[in-house]
Amino acid sequence: MPELPEVETIKRQLKRDILNKKIKEIIVIKNKLIKGTSPQTFKSKVEGKSIRDVSRRGKVLIIKLEEDLFLIFHLKISGWLVLSEKIEKFSAVAFRFEDNKLLNFCDTRLFGEIRLIDDWRKFPFLKEMGPEPLDLNRKQFVELFEKKKGKIKPLLMEQKFLAGIGNIYAQESLFCAGIHPERKVERIKKEELEKIYLCLISILKEAIKKKGTSADTYRQINGEDGSYLPFLKVYQRDRKPCLKCKTPIKREVVGGRGTCFCPHCQR
Repeated sequence: MPELPEVETIKRQLKRDILNKKIKEIIVIKNKLIKGTSPQTFKSKVEGKSIRDVSRRGKVLIIKLEEDLFLIFHLKISGWLVLSEKIEKFSAVAFRFEDNKLLNFCDTRLFGEIRLIDDWRKFPFLKEMGPEPLDLNRKQFVELFEKKKGKIKPLLMEQKFLAGIGNIYAQESLFCAGIHPERKVERIKKEELEKIYLCLISILKEAIKKKGTSADTYRQINGEDGSYLPFLKVYQRDRKPCLKCKTPIKREVVGGRGTCFCPHCQR
């Protein structure tokens, strides 16, 4: 699933390429992605509107239209966006602009969602979302963990706790900080939480700079992969030697998600 760096990359590229463009036509190939209204109503309300802004909240794209309407794009597990001159393979919904460029919402498994709402701040999923990691300073990050219990990795991935962090960057930040993904939050020292913060922020910023991680279906809006994959230290490196100590990387299921870590470096 695209996480904060991937969705931030898409946001920046959309803002560069589609701002103030008018949507001439919407081609709905798979009705399943349109949520909260019928495809016919969706088309009638969106066609003819211009793009006024593009923003992000967690892993969700927010596209502001005229008349204070908002398109919500949630790529989920297998979605990606491509801006091109044709309807792409796996395109489920395509937005044609007046210059005949098409923004394709592609999804092989059709788990993604497109919604049209009046105020994105009132949408329950977004309203309940935790703070953005890049908006927090070290002290604010540490304070989030007060009175929290349970394993550290599932908590980092809980969107109501912290927005935008998923399996890739939770694993990578914990490896960087030397923290075992199953460590109990209540047993992690303040200094260790500060280390997690520094690692997480550094990794997120570097992943954004590299245009994200194309570990699955994610790609930039021009169809190219992000370039952060070669810099991953533990994600999808099961049984390969740790890049620090050469101990084989171990894989376990933590909080229902496959998790790779070094049993020697992470305590």
